[in-house]
Amino acid sequence: MRERNRASPRTLAVACVAAAALPAAARAQATPQAAPGGGQQVVVQGDDARVAIEPIAAASSLGSRAELAAKLGKLDTSVTASVERGGGGLATPDSAAWSLVQNPAAWTSNDVQLKAGWTLGAGSQLNLEAGSTERRTHNYPTALTLDGDTQLATDQSSFLRVRGGLQRGPFTTQLGAETSTTAVDTQTLSAGGPADRQWLTSRKVFANLDWRLSQQLSLEAGQAAQNLVVGWRGGDEATSQASYLTPSLALALRPASGMSWRLEAEQTLTPINPDQFAAYAQLATPGATSAPQPDRGWRYGLQLQQALPGGVDLTAKVSDWRYASVTDLGPVGGGEAPVSIGPGSRQQLDLDLKAPLAPLGLGGATLAGQFSLRNSQVADPFTGQRRTFSGESPYRAELRLSGAAPLTDLTWSVVATADGPQNLYQMSQVTNLGATAGVGGALTYGAGPVQLSLQLDNLIGGSRQVTTYSYAGSRADGSLGEIDRRADDARAVRFSLKRGY
Repeated sequence: MRERNRASPRTLAVACVAAAALPAAARAQATPQAAPGGGQQVVVQGDDARVAIEPIAAASSLGSRAELAAKLGKLDTSVTASVERGGGGLATPDSAAWSLVQNPAAWTSNDVQLKAGWTLGAGSQLNLEAGSTERRTHNYPTALTLDGDTQLATDQSSFLRVRGGLQRGPFTTQLGAETSTTAVDTQTLSAGGPADRQWLTSRKVFANLDWRLSQQLSLEAGQAAQNLVVGWRGGDEATSQASYLTPSLALALRPASGMSWRLEAEQTLTPINPDQFAAYAQLATPGATSAPQPDRGWRYGLQLQQALPGGVDLTAKVSDWRYASVTDLGPVGGGEAPVSIGPGSRQQLDLDLKAPLAPLGLGGATLAGQFSLRNSQVADPFTGQRRTFSGESPYRAELRLSGAAPLTDLTWSVVATADGPQNLYQMSQVTNLGATAGVGGALTYGAGPVQLSLQLDNLIGGSRQVTTYSYAGSRADGSLGEIDRRADDARAVRFSLKRGY
């Protein structure tokens, strides 16, 4: 729960600094304006400028957020910054009476983001986005621990995006470049050694062209050049770098009102997960050739959208992936880790239906349904046999009935879900998650500044059978050791209290 409290002197100082940063022309027009909620937010508002300060105070978070926005001629820009700190965990029922905190954690975070847009002329615009975030977390093993036993984790991320657009007659062009870096450092302070670090840096330059041949037909083409660098540093250091061209082509057709068809082909690229690369790097021997690579391949798709009488919207999409590389657990040294296990294929059918129920006499009620049907094939890295992707469910469905009670601020929903069986493959183990289905719902009351929500997951059903097959050695030997079965129940009740805006 997050509340807004009266601004502290430090908060007001931040407001003054932010206001001083405004251009003189904009500052001259700015006038103080009270925010809703009786002084809980400091706001300076003008025709071309805005400064807002929001104190953050909750059970586990304390800090402030500032926003500065200004519009000067063709330039529209905003800067937001936040600083927060918090932590702690509730005591468990069996903890000592004197312990108010069990396995506590303390954290600090800061975030800065910049957005700017320039209108260069008729049909042309340039946009820039940049941001940086850092979160430092101290994890304590026990409630009474020495500082030297603390584990310090630092999550950092930064990004920069530049995009330009130009429209001339039937042609719309987009050019851009972006770069982003995520990194995680972990260190046990008592060890005194360097921190373990894993990171991913992605760089991309792209160009897109949309050619509207007629009111009903358009052709879209794009090309991107991407460079990916993933790395891990601990006792040793390992990095992997790769560059790819990823073209795309699409044909969009609107044969009639309320109907659209889209045929597309694109080369897909999924960066390596830094956690997966770190797991591989700690087991691999120098010069190993099975290092994980970005999952890449071609995707071909056909999408149909149709508006039916009565406000019903129907969308159907068929996709076919032809992967040149798939990442999964495979043999590394004497153990297993994520590696590239070779080519694979995947097909998927998605159906999406939305229908208002007012024609049936249920005013304000809506029925929405999603259904996915999947099939995949890849060679198992241990047995060589063809199988589905690890963790892939052959089907997934959801049907949601929602609405609002008349003359009140109460909304409701009833949700039925179904998920097919899945297999999780490891070197010496296969875990089968059986099919599951359940019905749940939610009630939300949103009167005034506070919103109350009650969510019931799997009020009916929701259990699934879990069977684990364990082998003596690798599954390639075919020596089944033991079979363990259990039933998992995913029933849950959630209550939330949120401030409305």
